[in-house]
Amino acid sequence: MVTFNDLIAKTRMYLDEVAAKSWTDTEVKREVNFAYQEFVSAVVNTFEDFYLVPSTFNIINGQQEYGVSDGVPSNIYKIRRIEVNFDTASSPTGYGKAMPVNITQIRDSLGTSNMGGMTRALYYTYGFDSSIKLGFIPVPKKDSANGVRLWTVQAVINLVLVTDNVNIPYADRFATGISLIAAGTLLRKGQQEEVAAVRYIADGQSMKAQMTEELEDRVADESKVILDSVGMDTDFGYGL
Repeated sequence: MVTFNDLIAKTRMYLDEVAAKSWTDTEVKREVNFAYQEFVSAVVNTFEDFYLVPSTFNIINGQQEYGVSDGVPSNIYKIRRIEVNFDTASSPTGYGKAMPVNITQIRDSLGTSNMGGMTRALYYTYGFDSSIKLGFIPVPKKDSANGVRLWTVQAVINLVLVTDNVNIPYADRFATGISLIAAGTLLRKGQQEEVAAVRYIADGQSMKAQMTEELEDRVADESKVILDSVGMDTDFGYGL
């Protein structure tokens, strides 16, 4: 695995400055993290499910909204799917996909325990990070162990400890691009070696582009396709 320390050392190698002289450790670490988040964003834009993480938490009788203290992850970047089972004791496999809804679309009271003609649970969300809240309609009428299953795209935080692993695909091949961009940016900010700085940044951006291209081709079972539409029932004869 590639670590934060590996990126720092390689960045200083490109700067031709093994020990701090023109750039402090704080400056180097900051630019490495900026470049790291560039690569993370490229992964999210290409295949955000690389950071998809499943989790569960318990449903509590009469409790409509749930937060981090109830088991909701604090590092949610995007919610991809939520399944709810209001009675796992009686029906362990009785999970159904909950449908997202904006709270302004709910015409009745949020605290309703009656779904009327609805056949699926609804959920709404507000807040972010440690303040995030998930609410469910109808309000649960009994406890349900692990009654909520989530699939969320996790937010990737900055590297802090030198032992922190670099969380991008194919890190052994493409993490060098992070150091190239960081070194090039530092050289430009220090108004040193402008030609080398431009070359470093271009090489790093090229490696990022190659990483995303390989990520797009993550399934090579048949001919190249747009993976996320495989299995769609497309009726090419409609209207003929």
